Amino acid sequence: MLTVRAFNVIFDGIIERVLLQVNKRIGLVFLLACLVAGPVQAKDINLGWSGIGSWTTLPYVVANEKGFFEKEGLKVQLITFRGTNLMLTALLAGELDYATILPFLTGAAARGLPVRIVAAVTKSSSYLMVSRPEIESVKALRGKKLGINSFGSSADFAAYAAVNRSGLDPTKDLTILPIGGGTTERLASVVSGSVDATVVTSPAEYAAEKQGLRVLMTAQELGKLVRIPITGIGATLKKMEKDPDEIVRLLRALRLSTLYLLQNSEYRSALFQRVMRVDAATAETLFKLYREQYNPELTLPDSIVDDLLAVGTFRLKEKPKSALNQQNVRDWSFAEKAKR
Repeated sequence: MLTVRAFNVIFDGIIERVLLQVNKRIGLVFLLACLVAGPVQAKDINLGWSGIGSWTTLPYVVANEKGFFEKEGLKVQLITFRGTNLMLTALLAGELDYATILPFLTGAAARGLPVRIVAAVTKSSSYLMVSRPEIESVKALRGKKLGINSFGSSADFAAYAAVNRSGLDPTKDLTILPIGGGTTERLASVVSGSVDATVVTSPAEYAAEKQGLRVLMTAQELGKLVRIPITGIGATLKKMEKDPDEIVRLLRALRLSTLYLLQNSEYRSALFQRVMRVDAATAETLFKLYREQYNPELTLPDSIVDDLLAVGTFRLKEKPKSALNQQNVRDWSFAEKAKR
């Protein structure tokens, strides 16, 4: 006959075996559920940019090619826009999640539209000024014609501010003409004599010199006078409120891709050669020129934001009635979180 103690030992053993079988079944069910569900799907992101071809866009290329976006659970589609107005319209309509052209976004925010810049991938632009060979200095542009793409553009502001900060009055001492076209067309206008000088982006100085033109102000020289970061990340207020974690992950991917670009010389050289269509020696020269202008910190000092604000407002006939507050155009809180 079993004693009470023996019965309890046997009963406890039975309960233990039952619980063990239950736990195994629960674990098997959980495992099967995970297998059926499959891996977590990356979130589709539409990012508007101006297209490949400039040193300022390389961090986006690196983030895609090297999987930095994917590691953050993002599947980023880079959508090329040839017009900033179209990009802004798509952003406001929710067809784009993010846009990259900082001067235009800053101007839109200054006009009261519900957008903010949340990061800057570069610290400056690579604008430079070229002229006909007989013009030897910026001051020699007095009475001449300076061609830009369009009024109110970042190139327009770069030309206007560079001339002004070199001691000339851009409204009286020379004529700034909107001649449209890209780099090739504007260089052709200088060669033909339609204008005496123009503002283009590096590495167009190589093409300009081959055509007998003078580099009147290098990208480094112009960058000391005018600092206009062209590329970064901008979003609507609605997006910032709805998906703050996604924004941090996007910025973290861009920060890591920028650091990768700076630290991996073999990959960087091949990328510069491929994207900018230059040889290895020129790629290294260009990288030395741009190296300090990449911005893994993602934020900008107030003085540069002031220049961005000026790009969007300096041509307006009616200036904004309220004071332009930097808090109304930029929000660095996401960038600060991305660096942690």
